Amino acid sequence: MGIENAKRRWQALLGEENARFDTSARRPYERATFATDTKVSGVLRVKSKQHLQQALIIANEESVPVYPLSTGKNYGYGSSVPTCNGAVVIDLSALNQIIRFDKTHGTLTVQPGVTFEQVYQFLKEQGADFSIAGTGSTPASSLIGNTLERGIGKGLTSNRVDNICNLEVVLPNGQCIHTGLSRFVNAKGKDVTKFGPGPFFDGIFTQSNFGVITEMTFWLTPTPKAFTTFVYTIKDETKLPEVIDALRFLKQRDILRSSTTLFNDHRILGYVGEYPWDLCDGNRSLTDEEVKTALQRSLPIASKWYGDGALFCHSRAQARAEIKLIKQALSGLVSNLIFFRRPYVTFASKVLTALRKFSGKSFINPIEIYFNKSLYLGHPLSITQTLGSTYIRKKMSLPNANQIDPDKDQCGTYWMGPIVPFEGSEIAAATKIIKDVITAYGYEPAMTLQCMLARQIDIITSISFDREISGEDEKAKACHDELLKKLCLAGYYPYRLGNQSQHLLPAPNDDYLQFTTAIKHALDPNDILAPGRYDFKKQAKRASQSTNG
Repeated sequence: MGIENAKRRWQALLGEENARFDTSARRPYERATFATDTKVSGVLRVKSKQHLQQALIIANEESVPVYPLSTGKNYGYGSSVPTCNGAVVIDLSALNQIIRFDKTHGTLTVQPGVTFEQVYQFLKEQGADFSIAGTGSTPASSLIGNTLERGIGKGLTSNRVDNICNLEVVLPNGQCIHTGLSRFVNAKGKDVTKFGPGPFFDGIFTQSNFGVITEMTFWLTPTPKAFTTFVYTIKDETKLPEVIDALRFLKQRDILRSSTTLFNDHRILGYVGEYPWDLCDGNRSLTDEEVKTALQRSLPIASKWYGDGALFCHSRAQARAEIKLIKQALSGLVSNLIFFRRPYVTFASKVLTALRKFSGKSFINPIEIYFNKSLYLGHPLSITQTLGSTYIRKKMSLPNANQIDPDKDQCGTYWMGPIVPFEGSEIAAATKIIKDVITAYGYEPAMTLQCMLARQIDIITSISFDREISGEDEKAKACHDELLKKLCLAGYYPYRLGNQSQHLLPAPNDDYLQFTTAIKHALDPNDILAPGRYDFKKQAKRASQSTNG
């Protein structure tokens, strides 16, 4: 029993080329966008559900921990690094088949290796009248991996876990189950409903280590006939709470059905990718005036906050009515409110061309980003814009798209996403905590307000630094940990956690830990599947010590 026996058995099962334990195979799974000393014992590349089942049986029999990954693009939260030391990574990226697409109901069933770019191209080739909610992450990230972390999209189905069903799950002991109706061979409704007779299990397999998802069905968004997007700016930051309250009004009344997003100036600077080294040496946070100056070099308008949204309308009359309501709600609060819809985008393109010619500046084309290639319709963002933002504090030229690798290039990034009630005063309080903590450590408080639901906003916050500078790893970690602590103390808990912060939440004041521990023990008595992943063992230990003490 042990790792050596497991190695031989895995190699016999998968072949030596797919069960590797050499340093070169392990190294990519041991680095992230922050310091980590976690070591990987090996890498298994499985190409079928059956091989996965057998690999897990071996792990159980030999008592070797394993850590499954979809595509391993969890940048800022741990990348491909496991939550425990010495685990063998199970790489599922070769399970990359699109299993089913239903053109009538707009359902898509995929394996864990299927990426957002792959789905976009597939739907385009099919001439499909549907789209997947776009991602702000790399186009090479996994649909299933993103969903299991309860990732956020753009559009009507932005809250992904609300728009999935029919999970095929391999349990830690190698058994396989299907959720909803798909456990019945002839169930016609398996891709159109979450529910079937009996308990509803889909949720327990997100943010957990209870099983490995090998298939999942997604509900897509129909393409509207009069798709419309809009952008605006908030020049006076004191107006932000009022804008939030106005957006809540629109969301609660179903006028603004899609998700909507606000970006602060520091976040936009990261997307533009031009740190003003001539204004600041990076040893402190940029001042408001320095950020403004930097943005003016690349954008036609420099502002404190930038907002965008989309209207999924099915007639011009509907679009006109909804535009009118949004203008009324935001009147006097925002500036530069612009709507993009056909045929008016043609005229807007001409105006932009003239502006570029007159100013002599090569401005980013908002029509391409916010309309022609909108994330709201599933268009994948350019990798230079998504992962390129992690290079903001690096004194190097941004690599070519096919060479961008923030882990390898030691781009320092931590992400954090506190959940905040959809209320202006709460957003003001939470953003102040974020700004105060991050600027105290000398970093830029880059924030995105993801307004998915009518009652909840997730503030997606990043801490960017250069890992090649001595002491930055330690300082950035201290900043991350202090920020998480202060947000929790104020009641703003994160919607997801990085692999490095699974143990940092306070212990709960109920029996939650005992409940989840009982489920884990029942499904995985040998604790071989992703130990430490959202199982909060250290919190349970602290709670037990407190009770017994």
